[in-house]
Amino acid sequence: MPDDMLLSQAGPDQQSAAMWILSSLGWIYLILLPLAALAAFLLSLLIVIRGRGPLAAAALLLVVLAPMLIGLFAGIQGIVNVYRVIAVAGGQPLRFSLASGVSTALVAPLVAMLLSVPAYATAALGALVRCLKAPAE
Repeated sequence: MPDDMLLSQAGPDQQSAAMWILSSLGWIYLILLPLAALAAFLLSLLIVIRGRGPLAAAALLLVVLAPMLIGLFAGIQGIVNVYRVIAVAGGQPLRFSLASGVSTALVAPLVAMLLSVPAYATAALGALVRCLKAPAE
């Protein structure tokens, strides 16, 4: 079957990939992940511009990981939701009832990794510029 026919046979209840990602994250992580990514980017930029010495490097390591830690927490919460559904079901749970927890467990860390890229790039470029710059004496 050609791809065009597969796409045209999708029913009205099918949602786009973007809507699936948004619904998988949930409202809490939909707000927390971008805020953490923005804060990590701004703080890493501030540390790169104003920071000096080994404490600046340690601060960069802490700041850049903030979105990843929230994504990891969301993944763990998604797996806990799956286990909760299995425990409540008694017998064999339905696949669609497990799908919400599994999608949260998979999508949230992926989104966190993608949102962490600007902070990592800022930290890496700042370290590169600082290494190439001649020491002031």
